[in-house]
Amino acid sequence: MSEGNSIRVVIADDHTVVREGLCTMINRGTDMCVVAEAAQWPEAVEQVLAHHPEVALLDVRMPGMSAAEGVAAIRKACPEVGVVMLSAFDAEEDVYGVMQAGASGFMLKNCSGAELRECIRIVRGGGTLLAPGPAAKLAERIQAPELTLRQAEILQLLAEGRTNKQIGDALKITEGTVKLHVNRIFYKLGVRSRAAAASKALQRGLARFSKSA
Repeated sequence: MSEGNSIRVVIADDHTVVREGLCTMINRGTDMCVVAEAAQWPEAVEQVLAHHPEVALLDVRMPGMSAAEGVAAIRKACPEVGVVMLSAFDAEEDVYGVMQAGASGFMLKNCSGAELRECIRIVRGGGTLLAPGPAAKLAERIQAPELTLRQAEILQLLAEGRTNKQIGDALKITEGTVKLHVNRIFYKLGVRSRAAAASKALQRGLARFSKSA
């Protein structure tokens, strides 16, 4: 099939070997072809604007900006382009953030070429497709009570192993206030201990490992 009749795809990943593999997987489809590549978010946005593909296949974690910012930029400039995210992880915040920003697909990097091509076709047709893991994460995220900004800050410090006093000192609030927030965090995460809260936060992408921790 000629490029003019194919689903035109822009791909972006900051690892060369992954991009090469994606190109091979996509070009094996008789109804699609890769028209441009990028290695970071700003470049990915530029390539989408330059080529106006039917679908953009984008790695979640690339330099330059957050995935949600990148997806939002593409959707604002080219709302007709379907966006499929690709990641080695299914962290809840990653999935929720990009889907909120306008992505229509979320696939994991251990998917097969056939699964990836089918996702591209579905998104090209106006549909939405998430791999089972990300779909479950998104459902859990939508159903779970939202953490406030302050609770998110406290959860990050808690995950770093800080005591209530240390958290209070860092945020300039009383230890009693920290305790109240920690209790609310436990309730919202459905846990009963600091260790369980930290573990769940890291698993769901609500907190990150800190080099200084």
